[in-house]
Amino acid sequence: MKNKYLKNKKSILSICLFFLVFIASGQQRLINGSVLADDGEPLPGANIIVEGTKNVTTTDIDGSFKITADEGTNLIVTYIGFQEAKIKVTSKITYSIKLQSSANTLSEVIVVGYTKEKKSDLAGAISIVKVADLAQESSPNILTALQGRVAGLQINSGGTPGGNDSQILIRGLTTVTSGSAPLWVIDGVQTTSSSSLNPEEIESIQVLKDGASAAIYGTSAANGVIIVTTKKGKKGVSEFTFKSEVTVNRLRDKISLLNSQQWADVEYQAQLGAGIASPTHPVLINNGSGFTIPQYLDPNKLQTAANTNWVDAITNDSFSTNTDFGYRKGTENLSLYTQLSYSEDNGIQRYTSYDRFNARINTSYKLFNDRLTIGENFLYSKFNEVKANEFENSILQNPLLPVYSNLGDYATLITGGLQDKPNTVANLWSNRNNKQKNQRFLGNAYLDFKIIDGLVFNSTLNFDKGTFRFNTATQAFSGNGVIPSVFNNITTDDVDNDYLATIFTNTIKYDKEFGKHRFSLLGGVENSAREENFHNNQINGVNITNPAGYVVNNNAQFKTILGKVESFKISQFGSLKYVFDDRYIVSGTLRRDGSSRFGQNNKYGIFPSASLAWNARNEKFLMENKYVSNLKLRASWGVNGNDQIADYSYLSSYVDNTVGNVVEFSDYNISGTGIGAASGVLQSRQANPDLKWESTEQYNVGFDLGFFRERVTLQSDFYIKTTNDLILRPIALSVNGESQPPLINAGSVSNKGFEAVLSYKSNPANEFKYGVDFNFSTYKNNVESLDTDSNFLLNGVSITKKGAPIASFYGLIADGIFRTPEEVAVHADQPGKALGKIRYRDVNLDGKIDQFDRTIIGNPHPDFIYGINLYSSYKGFDLSLYFDGKQGNDLYNAQRAIGDFDYFSFNHSTNTLDAWTPSKANSNIPALSTLNSNNELQASSYFVEDGSYVRLKTITIGYNFDNAFTKILGMNKLRFYLVGQNLFSLTSFTGFDYEVSGLSAGGIGVAGYGIPHSKSITFGINANF
Repeated sequence: MKNKYLKNKKSILSICLFFLVFIASGQQRLINGSVLADDGEPLPGANIIVEGTKNVTTTDIDGSFKITADEGTNLIVTYIGFQEAKIKVTSKITYSIKLQSSANTLSEVIVVGYTKEKKSDLAGAISIVKVADLAQESSPNILTALQGRVAGLQINSGGTPGGNDSQILIRGLTTVTSGSAPLWVIDGVQTTSSSSLNPEEIESIQVLKDGASAAIYGTSAANGVIIVTTKKGKKGVSEFTFKSEVTVNRLRDKISLLNSQQWADVEYQAQLGAGIASPTHPVLINNGSGFTIPQYLDPNKLQTAANTNWVDAITNDSFSTNTDFGYRKGTENLSLYTQLSYSEDNGIQRYTSYDRFNARINTSYKLFNDRLTIGENFLYSKFNEVKANEFENSILQNPLLPVYSNLGDYATLITGGLQDKPNTVANLWSNRNNKQKNQRFLGNAYLDFKIIDGLVFNSTLNFDKGTFRFNTATQAFSGNGVIPSVFNNITTDDVDNDYLATIFTNTIKYDKEFGKHRFSLLGGVENSAREENFHNNQINGVNITNPAGYVVNNNAQFKTILGKVESFKISQFGSLKYVFDDRYIVSGTLRRDGSSRFGQNNKYGIFPSASLAWNARNEKFLMENKYVSNLKLRASWGVNGNDQIADYSYLSSYVDNTVGNVVEFSDYNISGTGIGAASGVLQSRQANPDLKWESTEQYNVGFDLGFFRERVTLQSDFYIKTTNDLILRPIALSVNGESQPPLINAGSVSNKGFEAVLSYKSNPANEFKYGVDFNFSTYKNNVESLDTDSNFLLNGVSITKKGAPIASFYGLIADGIFRTPEEVAVHADQPGKALGKIRYRDVNLDGKIDQFDRTIIGNPHPDFIYGINLYSSYKGFDLSLYFDGKQGNDLYNAQRAIGDFDYFSFNHSTNTLDAWTPSKANSNIPALSTLNSNNELQASSYFVEDGSYVRLKTITIGYNFDNAFTKILGMNKLRFYLVGQNLFSLTSFTGFDYEVSGLSAGGIGVAGYGIPHSKSITFGINANF
């Protein structure tokens, strides 16, 4: 019995030992170690993740770590400023891991023009954007996020919700009539619109600024190229990301306007200034020394005299939200990234808004032992806008008028003598449902086939499809107890527009390396097509006062506007790059484009480029230098084209004048008597079969410097950029009648500039880390020739002429104020001259002031632009401040035309309180008068001001929770942050917004009544799990 028991006991013990061994073999083991820099310094805060799992840890202050991992798995080790390392877990328990400095990341691969290149092989002027910095901006608009962060990149944003009215220039303005927007290449899709891009889905951004880097894109590249690559799945990573932000917005700068009594006082003084001994007004009461404001504005007492600040009435503190969900996964063969995002921006102007929903999926899959890769990048974007701009009307609206009548509805003008501006609050309310609906599908499908080692064929079908829908949904309101008659007969629109652009690209690339030699050859063909369809059903004569719905009046006019525009382009291109011993780089590209947008005699063009670089850091005399980590000299030349003109511009166009008398005074006098003239078809534009694209030739030299393992870097470029064959429309001669002259190629313009980017970052091994990035750029714009009959082009207050910058301000020189009778007496013949009036300079010294005294009075192009990024982190905290600015640019302050003068019954700026009087003889504000006898509203230097500014664009404070806490929550990362935008600025500009949106030849530097910018505070959370 005893032996049986012992036997059973041994069997049970054997079974237990077997299971213990089995369990032990499947358990994760605790391993430890340290992460060091390549000089042996410990790296605190380095991330260690067990590949393919959510098991993550970070190193402590001594660079030490502990983590559990199975034998045979891989540890992925990352640290900012160092290359990623992959360490295989063996039977060892302790590991010492050294990371290589990012000085060696000059070998990182970036996307440039149909291919990828090592950073160290670049020979052109290419700016690589630090995408991580864009997160500081807390903006769903990529242009707002990029503003000021790239040398040579000039972005002027508007104040509309969503920021989609921003404009962008790379290395200055180089065209007069053609489009000035750069080419965007989003995952290979070529477009001029970035409106649907969400910064959160972007992996990398490269800005191709010189001619050689952009020449591979031919006729689309004269304004520069911005290449955007969105996020993809990463091998060994399976990760969810979540980001949510809430923003409070407020009008950035106060607009100084007169209150009711100030307006009455100014009106009184202006009438005295006009020679009226006893001023009168239909509403105000003359008390012998000024105007008294009555209690009511009308005999029926419907409106009580108010003290309304109409800008305050149409603005409010608004909320914006932004939410992003993302997921990325990568295996040996599969790459997946998908994201959903929703942004909503309620404008600071009441009843305006912008919202956008984005859905993105990027996938790729490798087949047949990695010989074939197929993939796609798809983006669906849906965005809606309620647009309006009542700032001009609100600034000009009389403060005596109330927003609401004594009946409780809106107040509308019921008496003369104030003005005819509408109730802007009522207008915004009436417009609140007029939503513009946009949808966009953007993306591509592609395949890469490896024919042999180094030889890869790529075929990509790119597409960009958009739709625009709008249906008039204006709502009538009641004013003073009645519905305004304007709502009895409005015009409604039912708009249904769409476009489809496709680009089919096929390339073959061969890379070969032997010994110290590396070759890269690329050849490709491309076919592009774009079709736009326009459809608008318009009804002129709709009554919207019926609560049951819109009613079409019996005498209504119906109009259907249909249109279809097509354009095509065929291209062949190639590039060659040779690198010897990682020291000497030679490259060249050639592209031939044929475009349907140009005349039959000039449909084809050839665009070449060449570039050289010397990686001196790889020379023997520098290889052992421990201080210099990079030294490269670069030179390039290239020619690009600009095809951003309307389709069919080279053809004649005709107008059917038999419907609606489209063109006035254009009927045919068939009888010869002028009686019973007949309508018909007339030519509206003349043809030019020789029209061709503008060509931009650019020379660039530059250098890249790096010290102390790239902790200090300097990149600098000098360039000469000349655009020839300017496309422009000459001034129409009266002998041509109503027909516009054709577009012609006639002139050239140059930009000569310098750019520099200087960066410093502290030792990444330090617990307290900090750094600074500074970018600076300057250019001089000059029209070299203008071969038109008049030799100049006028556009409002701007002139384009030889020897001056594009769109220089043009007018009389305001030489101060007449302050003494003697000054008035001896001055040239100037109609209306008098004490307190503007004195204009007699430029041509002919003794009289007239149009021949006009001259260039300002330059809207800046002397230089700059950006400064300061950042730091300590333990889990981080702080960054970003400043940007412009210096030396003039602005034409058109707001002063009404703000400083009382020729109308509008409201005015507080400048008028300091207007010239005998007791204010030193004032620079002209004397008040209701008469414009001195013609002081004409274009003159009185309205030209210095537009320089510096501002704190962004300040970000964040906290990253440590891994011990995030693991409890099941997360890899958790960060809270606050972002302040536009909180502080310095400028001498007196207008209500120093940031003027226009950057084209027709509007650069003209400060009108656009929607002003806001300042904001954002709270956000960012989590990975």
